[in-house]
Amino acid sequence: MTRYERMQTGVMVYPIDTERIGEELTQESLKNGELDDNERYDVRHGEGIIRHEDDIYWLDTEGVIITKPISAENGIALDVFKETDKGEGTTSHSLFPSKVVNLVPSKTFDAYILDEGVPLEDFVRRFGARLEDNFWGIVRFLRDVGLVGEEE
Repeated sequence: MTRYERMQTGVMVYPIDTERIGEELTQESLKNGELDDNERYDVRHGEGIIRHEDDIYWLDTEGVIITKPISAENGIALDVFKETDKGEGTTSHSLFPSKVVNLVPSKTFDAYILDEGVPLEDFVRRFGARLEDNFWGIVRFLRDVGLVGEEE
């Protein structure tokens, strides 16, 4: 039993396949000479979506949710970082994003969403009051849009 108890919301979060996005960006950038052979792109992990009727909401494992549904004008901005293999098992990582990828609803959008959902209460990390406050903030928002009922 933890200090912070969470309700079972019945809401599934579908993680974004950031590994696939990073791999595709790397391959494309190697082909066009943007990256050297010892470099690759990495996209921050821990991003996901919640679907509700025709709306898609973006959130992360820190419990931060964007309450305006994503659209062509309001896409999911994913930070892309450069990793450089320095040899002998050492790698350097850029401190700041090298680029930003904007995911918007399209014909290919679902290709970057993993099929297996994760319950909201498991998707948002557990580590102290801030993350718990963020989790309960998401629950309040989802109640407002009719996706989560009152706790029993």
